[in-house]
Amino acid sequence: MEPQIAFDTHAFVKRLTGAGMPESQAEIIAWGQARRNEHLATQPDLKALKLTLKNDLEKVRAELETVKAELKNDIERVQTELKHELEEHKAANRQALKELELSLKNEHEALKAELKHEIETVKAELKNDIETVRAELETKAELKRDIKEMEHKLTIKLGALLVIGITVLSALDKLL
Repeated sequence: MEPQIAFDTHAFVKRLTGAGMPESQAEIIAWGQARRNEHLATQPDLKALKLTLKNDLEKVRAELETVKAELKNDIERVQTELKHELEEHKAANRQALKELELSLKNEHEALKAELKHEIETVKAELKNDIETVRAELETKAELKRDIKEMEHKLTIKLGALLVIGITVLSALDKLL
């Protein structure tokens, strides 16, 4: 059992009655004070409590160091996992980018070939159209030449007819 604070109730009652307090009242107050002192901490109580608190604090510090080390390990593990995942995502993204680039190149080549084919088709159609127009123009030019040639022949024939007509008129004029 822990030592208690010494309290002289007899001396306390004498002082109170000496000050004019009735003895029965002084005894009750002394009894209450003695009971109150039973619950007061002594120096040894405080030293024991201090030692207990110090031990508890050391245990808490040790536990905190353990928790700190565990957290540090957890953080390093999570960092390593995240770095690994990041590298995996980078690799997957690089692969996806290469596949996309290849797909775009293939689409570009296909479009280029398709466009080249369309250009060749249009070029051939235009060439045919030009040949058709050229042929039509040549036909028109031939017709113009033929018309001019016919005009020329008709002019000559008309001239000849005119000469014959004048000659006939002159001969008729002489005859008549």
